[in-house]
Amino acid sequence: MRAERTTVLLLLILLSILACTPGSTPTPGSADTFRVREVIDGDTIVLEDGTKVRYIGLNTPERDRPFYEEATEANRKLVEGQEVRLELDAVQIDRYGRTLAYVFVSSPQGDIFVNLELLRQGYANVFTVSPNVKYEELFREAEREAREAGRGLWAIQETAIKISRIQADAPGNDNENPNGEWIEIVNEGSEAVNLEGYSLKDAANHIYTFPAFTLQPGATVRLYSGQGQDDASSLYWGLVGEAVWNNGGDSAFLRDSEGHLVDSYTY
Repeated sequence: MRAERTTVLLLLILLSILACTPGSTPTPGSADTFRVREVIDGDTIVLEDGTKVRYIGLNTPERDRPFYEEATEANRKLVEGQEVRLELDAVQIDRYGRTLAYVFVSSPQGDIFVNLELLRQGYANVFTVSPNVKYEELFREAEREAREAGRGLWAIQETAIKISRIQADAPGNDNENPNGEWIEIVNEGSEAVNLEGYSLKDAANHIYTFPAFTLQPGATVRLYSGQGQDDASSLYWGLVGEAVWNNGGDSAFLRDSEGHLVDSYTY
């Protein structure tokens, strides 16, 4: 019975795709709506019939990470208990069985594009996976606006610690050679900085937390994605059979031990 309901849901919300023009802000249509039963986190909800929906095009912080509660609450204020309209893209179900969708909710001011609003509020970073890229340009514009305004995730803590370089394309197969890719962090200041508790994240959900490690003035440390022995100039993420940095483009976000954004790097 659950499979039948899910099939019906997918057939119904496919009709909503025609309501929007690629690359523009969607306009409200007469598509079917579905009530939200539960908000899981900043980018995932559960509908009244139990269908789990993952928002397309963005990532919000995971549990126990900085701004997780704020992102979840922002999503809750937008959709909890509300009727939402769903729009699908090319890929409709992810590997976890969740429906992938653009989500819209009515308000006294008009329809709200929830995916876009979370980016505008600064509680998410853009994370698009081809072929679900219908509103990528719109999403990136919203993220840029939030970053320039220093909202939410983008409140910057000024320090001398900077991301100086990323080697994303490892020789051979990236997953088989994770130490062939790396990211460099430099201390541009005149004082040593203890990086313990700092974190580094890509546009997806790969997160590295720095151990007790002091970066001396003018020094650079290279963080490799694979395994190895940490020393004064090299640290290791510890991954096996898995790469971090996408060869076609990615973003790195460096945060201090309090979760404040220290630096970011996009290629």
